[in-house]
Amino acid sequence: MHRCKNCGVWIAHRHCPLCKRQLTEENVSLDMYPPYHSDVKRRNLKQRVFLFIAIFIISSSLLINLLTTPDQLWVFYIVGPVLYALLFINHTILSKAHAGSKIIFQVLALSAMLVVIDVAAGGTRWSVHYVIPFLVIVATLMVTIIILSKPMKWREYLGYMMTMISLGFIPVLLFLSALSYVLWPSAVTALYALLTFIGMGLFANKTMKNELVRRFHF
Repeated sequence: MHRCKNCGVWIAHRHCPLCKRQLTEENVSLDMYPPYHSDVKRRNLKQRVFLFIAIFIISSSLLINLLTTPDQLWVFYIVGPVLYALLFINHTILSKAHAGSKIIFQVLALSAMLVVIDVAAGGTRWSVHYVIPFLVIVATLMVTIIILSKPMKWREYLGYMMTMISLGFIPVLLFLSALSYVLWPSAVTALYALLTFIGMGLFANKTMKNELVRRFHF
């Protein structure tokens, strides 16, 4: 770039278009914007490192299990937590996903891990009887608190809230399908989901109500 001392402008030409004077030979490199450093490669490298560590732990545990006590598959006690930790780090911590999707993902991943541990421990179904129903309640409460604390972003979380309300009725379906035989945790979860939905209808502003009608065609 060349500077015109008479007009005080910087241009790429050797003559100023305003005063027509020849400009100085001074060349200056102007950085209009700071350089952008993307962290995508660094994040992908971290995710691959954690994936390799998880594969190493699971494969080593499986080999030791089969060589030492093949009649007792204790390796599932390790597989569930390791896979959950991998998903927790790569999706919840390192990814740029929406907070609402992270909460739902945590509910699904935790539920899957608990079912695996439950089955490995003998299949008494404590996971589907008690833990998963209350896990859904806690997640629904978290999304509700986020919406109440950030009312300007309710539109971003509306879909996630409706997803959590739908998940609240799954424990009842598990009970009706005989996969769970303890009714009261499933009933409490369904009641909480229903009350949350009714509360949204009663206390939501007109814009949110119109959005609900538009999305679900009430």
